Amino acid sequence: MTGMLMGTADLVPGISGGSVALLSGIYGRLLTAISHLSHRHLLKLVMGRQVAKAWHYVDGLFLVNLGLGMATALLLLSKLITWLLLVQPLIMWSLFLGLIMVASLLLLQELYAQNQLRRSWLVLGLVVSVALANVPMLHTVDGFSGWGYLWLMAAGALAITAMILPGVSGSFMLLMLGIYPFLIARLAALDVQIIAIFSLGCGFGLIAFSRVISYLLKRHTAAVMSLLAGLMMGSVVKLWPWKHTISYRLNSAGLEVPLQQENLMPWVYSQMTGSDNQLIWCILVCCLAGLLVAKFGRIQLQDLAT
Repeated sequence: MTGMLMGTADLVPGISGGSVALLSGIYGRLLTAISHLSHRHLLKLVMGRQVAKAWHYVDGLFLVNLGLGMATALLLLSKLITWLLLVQPLIMWSLFLGLIMVASLLLLQELYAQNQLRRSWLVLGLVVSVALANVPMLHTVDGFSGWGYLWLMAAGALAITAMILPGVSGSFMLLMLGIYPFLIARLAALDVQIIAIFSLGCGFGLIAFSRVISYLLKRHTAAVMSLLAGLMMGSVVKLWPWKHTISYRLNSAGLEVPLQQENLMPWVYSQMTGSDNQLIWCILVCCLAGLLVAKFGRIQLQDLAT
């Protein structure tokens, strides 16, 4: 179930699968398991034909279950999420806003309770996240060929690096690179070649970066988690439901879709767009999402440093 939730989160620009892992209490375990995939001790176990010990060393069953859940969500829900964001954008973004707002507050509460909050790192994370939310997107990519597949692999490595960090959205990184619309379309169409190349890049990035973040978490837990709390708080800028589109781009189907947007207050949104701001429904959905996170969310710093 957690894997499916992570996969669903990674489909949405502005939401991170790492945030779901953090709230589920499996973040530290996930990083440790992934980092062991590139460890020399694993190679020794495999070369020594100690398959059972190797499987246990990488927490194989845990990774497989999580991976299958994520893959299922990515394959089955890509069209649904895209459709919901199209037909009910205010409600959907309010849902995501409530999730992330309460998740960041839970993390801040845990940091403060454990006397681990580092305000300078918190502010840095907040500034970086807000800056990323305002970075203009590159020209939309409509296909790859030849050496261009290396760029697709590199994008996969960058996206998975972002996905594993709470508060940093891999989908948003792909959106900024101009690859997100193309990749979602190929994912929905089950384009095996594109999915395989992108997944290969994700694999390289995941193994390499997980060791770095795992190392930092064990030795600098307070600073890293304060930074991640800031990143999560800053992502609210991207998730704000009421937006005004400044410029558009053409997608692969030749249709105009938003390129650059600015946040508006709900009543200003209604005045500028002539559309219902759905304020009451948005508040209700936001609060419901927040209550669910507060009820079932679990963040404990000791789980991260192990």
